[in-house]
Amino acid sequence: MTRARLLFASLFALSSIALVGCGDDPTPATTAAPDAATGPRACPPGPNVCACADNGPPDFSRAESGMATATSDEFQQAALLRTNYWRTAAGVPAIHANAQLEQAAMAHSTFMATNASSCWPGAHFENAGACMGYTGRTPGDRLAAAGYRLSASGEVINWEATPQRAIDGWIWTVYHRTPFQDPTYTETGFAAAPGRPGDQRRFHNTMEFARPQGTAAPTLSDVSVFPPPGTTNVPTAFQGNLEGPTPPLPATGAWPSGTVISLMFPTSNFTIESHRLYDGTCAEVPHSTFRAARLADTVVADARADMNNSNPRFVFLYGDTRLRANTQYTVEVRGTVEGAPWYRVWAFTTAP
Repeated sequence: MTRARLLFASLFALSSIALVGCGDDPTPATTAAPDAATGPRACPPGPNVCACADNGPPDFSRAESGMATATSDEFQQAALLRTNYWRTAAGVPAIHANAQLEQAAMAHSTFMATNASSCWPGAHFENAGACMGYTGRTPGDRLAAAGYRLSASGEVINWEATPQRAIDGWIWTVYHRTPFQDPTYTETGFAAAPGRPGDQRRFHNTMEFARPQGTAAPTLSDVSVFPPPGTTNVPTAFQGNLEGPTPPLPATGAWPSGTVISLMFPTSNFTIESHRLYDGTCAEVPHSTFRAARLADTVVADARADMNNSNPRFVFLYGDTRLRANTQYTVEVRGTVEGAPWYRVWAFTTAP
């Protein structure tokens, strides 16, 4: 990730917008009760749990299942492809491009590229008056100006040089990952506007996520986990102070932490009774776990409340320090979903 600060705004209902940082059929994830099989064999708790972890490989075969619009440019098509590369591998339904969302995203990217940063405080807000190209104060206002009628929406912004780097910049964070892993959003629009000559920001990237009025959100068939099982070249560290707002510090009280590991549940009726992270020797790795502040303290064992996480289905964790390079790590999470026992044991490998 570059040192460009990341921003994420999310609109969960027509009448409210909250700044929370800087967001087809699902591919079934493996699930099991404690006495059933996960993947090819059961993974009971104990010293051999790493040996039976789900090692993938991740299924990227549905990366092209999202539909572009008739007017999507090559940057927008590349962003859609990379979005669904990660999204479908994580067991989340593919998302499709929408021309009105692309229009709103391009309007805001162009607004940032055209005007001084004083015209776009916090990146997600536009000031009118002497600022050129104003289309709406908030992300929701700009979507409405483009003619989009929404039931839910979110917006992410960064300044990476290519669509792929923009998507990957968002996907390896906390709050910016949420809309990519959340089936609530069914449509998207990406736009990249080049910066002015001499501007250190080569591109101003905006991505809108939304679901139109009158449509139901798709459901997950099981818990979505990230990184997907078997993912390689996973970043070893997360520099959380570069995300806005900044996620909670790990237990060490200093950045960087290990890479962000997240779970998106199909319902808010779940518990996590235990969560463990193991290194390549299957030794436990100290880590910190976070839940939405509105969840009851008993729902997620040993987790800290995150005041910036308003999504009760989203839980994340990271190692308290940077992970080792070129090492396989195993995640073990056990609990219940809708009262039924559930667990997942999966592995990923860090970059050299």
